[in-house]
Amino acid sequence: MTFDAETILNNVLSDLPTRSRDVIISRFGIGKKEGETLEAIGQRYSITRERVRQIEADALKSIKEKRSQGQFAELIGALEGFIREHGSVVDEATVQRLFARTLFNTENHREWEGMVALLLTVGAQFKKAAANDEFTTRWYIDAAALARQEEIAKKVIAHFKKVDKILEEAELISFVKSIAPDLSDKAALSYVTGSTQVKANVFGQWGLKDWPEIRPRGVKDKAHLVMKQHGKPLHFTEVASLINETGFSDRQALAQTVHNELIKDMRFVLVGRGMYALRDWGYEEGTVRDIIEDELKKKGPMKKEEIVEAVLTRRFVKPSTIVLNLNQFKKTEDGKYTVA
Repeated sequence: MTFDAETILNNVLSDLPTRSRDVIISRFGIGKKEGETLEAIGQRYSITRERVRQIEADALKSIKEKRSQGQFAELIGALEGFIREHGSVVDEATVQRLFARTLFNTENHREWEGMVALLLTVGAQFKKAAANDEFTTRWYIDAAALARQEEIAKKVIAHFKKVDKILEEAELISFVKSIAPDLSDKAALSYVTGSTQVKANVFGQWGLKDWPEIRPRGVKDKAHLVMKQHGKPLHFTEVASLINETGFSDRQALAQTVHNELIKDMRFVLVGRGMYALRDWGYEEGTVRDIIEDELKKKGPMKKEEIVEAVLTRRFVKPSTIVLNLNQFKKTEDGKYTVA
């Protein structure tokens, strides 16, 4: 079921004076990109901030008198069901975004998130938990759920510190449900989203907000993240393109800048002409001959096919290049190569 938010809003505000209507729409940013401050509205009407606050309070009182009527009541009820479905505690930004996108019959979901904010404000069943250093602004239906959300979020943070790696969304949900089996997938994720310390990156992977895999700070971190997602060596121009396509920011990464940064960072290895790999993948510096020699010293005499396979795990080169370098090594009677 979807709702015509604009029609419902007009019905709810129909009895208000024109200025009161405008104050509510402007304060909540309904149908707009963002809300206005008391001061901005006051300047427009040549009245004080306190007078704007009073007009807003009176208008909200009038709106609350209609919360049990018709479609407005149905919409508030749908919002309550949405919050309960998400564990009875939802991050403010998340509930505004998802509810508007899911239940409002409009293409401009972003501009109608303010309508959700109005519903949360006038609905008697909704309570607000203010943001602090540990948690975002959240809306909840019962205090027990709020306390549980905070307890679980703290356990998630401790888990991330212990495993020291990012998790896919399914892995994160699985961990939450291991300590709270009764939670749905939506509720498990909602409980985590309410933490200021745990965030998702552009690929939907989760971790602590200060980790470079979650919040990359520069070209090198962004390159590391996109290459890790890609899973194989890339030319620095391809890395630059992936950074830009991923949309970390409006600032474009220049190919030459990427090349200059990667060559100085120990996380990356130059494995060919302009080709970079991650050191974590087992790639390392050195000529093909150096790597062949190292493999032979560690493993003893090897066949051509074995050497090619071993070198390709450490360098990104053509097999024919490896075979060509074998001419510098001694070949035994049984067709194996050894260090001369």
